[in-house]
Amino acid sequence: MANFLIPTRFSSNLAAAIRPLSLRRGLAAAASPEGTVPFVAQRQAVKEHAAATTRLWKNISIYVCIPSLVLATWNAYRIMKEHEKHEAHHYVPPEERPLYPYMRLRNKPFPWGDGDHSLFHNPRVNR
Repeated sequence: MANFLIPTRFSSNLAAAIRPLSLRRGLAAAASPEGTVPFVAQRQAVKEHAAATTRLWKNISIYVCIPSLVLATWNAYRIMKEHEKHEAHHYVPPEERPLYPYMRLRNKPFPWGDGDHSLFHNPRVNR
């Protein structure tokens, strides 16, 4: 088994031969004539673009979206109030509304409550 071991002298010579190769920067980016590395300059440009884009969308959110939501809410509220006035003018009490024969047909009772009202029955609104 001793015949297959690598001698210590050989391993130290091998390490000495490999060390300069490992210290060499073979895969490093080469500097441009101006002294800047193109990759670093590109990353800096990407950071600046990201910062500018972030500012743009923040301003759009604050100065466009929020006022638009406020205006849309106000418009919906105004339309709802007009509709309530119109409904009050044409209001027919539930007792006076006609009972149509094709409505509220029950082939079998509902499995909850008294069996005549749906699960989402509202006694203030529905009959």
